[in-house]
Amino acid sequence: MTLSISTPLRRIGRLFCLSSILLAPAAWADSYADFQQASARLEALMATATSQSGLPRLRDPAVAQLFANIADGPRLFQAPVAALQDMEQSVALCERATNLGKAYYRFDLERPLPLSGTELQQARKEQVTQNLANYGDEMSTFFAFGMHCHAHLIRLMEQEFSAQPAHAVSGPERLRARAFSKGSSTMFATVVQFVQVPFWTVAQKKMMLEAAAQHATANANLMAPPLRERLLSSLADADTDLDPSLVPALATIRQALAATSCAGLCQYY
Repeated sequence: MTLSISTPLRRIGRLFCLSSILLAPAAWADSYADFQQASARLEALMATATSQSGLPRLRDPAVAQLFANIADGPRLFQAPVAALQDMEQSVALCERATNLGKAYYRFDLERPLPLSGTELQQARKEQVTQNLANYGDEMSTFFAFGMHCHAHLIRLMEQEFSAQPAHAVSGPERLRARAFSKGSSTMFATVVQFVQVPFWTVAQKKMMLEAAAQHATANANLMAPPLRERLLSSLADADTDLDPSLVPALATIRQALAATSCAGLCQYY
């Protein structure tokens, strides 16, 4: 996910690199409240998790409904909610969801172990591997949501900076735009490169890549052309043993990264 930028935007750079358990969908205007209430409920469930019980799982219908109210980006970000037109509140929402995803990744990593040095490091690595195996569906859902959330932030930033010509943007505002672009681009690149990481299942990769592909143009437009080229080059071997279901999303991402023009926020990167 810094030089003279506001606290909410500084948090974007740290984003890594969801009241209700009602069965009927809520009205569009209630989606922000649904997100907040479901997030609070999921956070409470996670706070009571133990090594023996584990974290809340999507296979539990009640938990699945919480995820649906949290991680439905298209529904949430099309809602006519005043809070979602405010950058600070939108950043806080993205950070809240990211922290939930991180909690799945970091589950049980702080548990005291009678080990030290290399043995402790190995035990922590094995715990992360176990978390990925156990909670890959939950994590990939949050990472996919992150793509939708950051696309919403990009839209807010573009609206702000398009209101004045580039030459009139002050030095501190340029630095703020640069920090935003770097943080969002880092998250996008991380999710895109998951296509080549073995521990994700095809279904998990597909969820994340399709979300990234949906917002590929918006994210590519944040990057200076040389950065797009580097990310595109990093995907050179991605076709090796690639599952056919991932081909369309990857092709869309590559097409967006192949653009060589720079207009808008990319000029501040």
